Amino acid sequence: MHCQPGMSIAAVLAVLGSPVLAQDAGIPSQEGWVGAKQTVTLDSGLEVAYVEIGNSDEQPVLLLHGYTDNSRSWSLLAPYLGGRHLVAMDLRGHGNSGASDCCYGLDVLADDVNDFMGKIGLDKADVVGHSLGSMTAATLAAYYPERVDELVLVSTSAYMPEEATSWLWENVPAMTRPVDPESEFMMNWYWNPTPVDEDFLGRERAESAAASEATWMGVLRGLTLTDWSKMASQIKAPTLILWGDQDGFFGAESQAHMHDIMPDAKRITYEGHGHNMFWEIPEQVGSDITEFLND
Repeated sequence: MHCQPGMSIAAVLAVLGSPVLAQDAGIPSQEGWVGAKQTVTLDSGLEVAYVEIGNSDEQPVLLLHGYTDNSRSWSLLAPYLGGRHLVAMDLRGHGNSGASDCCYGLDVLADDVNDFMGKIGLDKADVVGHSLGSMTAATLAAYYPERVDELVLVSTSAYMPEEATSWLWENVPAMTRPVDPESEFMMNWYWNPTPVDEDFLGRERAESAAASEATWMGVLRGLTLTDWSKMASQIKAPTLILWGDQDGFFGAESQAHMHDIMPDAKRITYEGHGHNMFWEIPEQVGSDITEFLND
């Protein structure tokens, strides 16, 4: 290929199909979220989708969503993250990223994220993860400390509590496909103790229901075997842990364990709010995250 006179490197890369961080991207609407996604292919051949928000000259924040969610999960919080450059990734098998038949453990997901960051030219970032994404973020920070500046773990645990694991194993393998997003299980899966924007929640639930059986079961198998406690000592990034005291998945016992393995982490508890507290009270959570990252 020959460059036209005055053609920028960014323009050349765009023509070639390589990912280029957007200079200034607004927050997509709920209706326009999927259409705003870009894609990049990892070394494994897996195609990964992501949404970019904000000015690429600002300090980057990488956002990693929870089990069967996708980058849309951050759409309510994004306006309250202090004008940072946000990159919200669809993890393997989630949203518009490619699914594999196997391999959804935290080590594989963290490797995907590391490769993804390299592919889009994101050398280092503050990393915010929710639930499965928080476990992936912690693994990334332990395995690839050079990638993580500051770490925020939202609704996290080092292991899957027995009650939550049993409930998932009772329901996920028995799901009838196509999964009805309005089924009792899906409504329970997306239950929140206080109101959440219904347009967002309906779209999120439908996209979750559309996730492949390989994704639902692969993540469940991976989480059942998960306990990253012994990796916690390898995490050097300053860490903030956010938890809602009505979290139906990760209760007080798992949070006490988190305190044991990460005693120096800063902690904030949101009384009366649940596993998805950043959907329930995005302005408050966004303010707390921004204050931590700016400090």
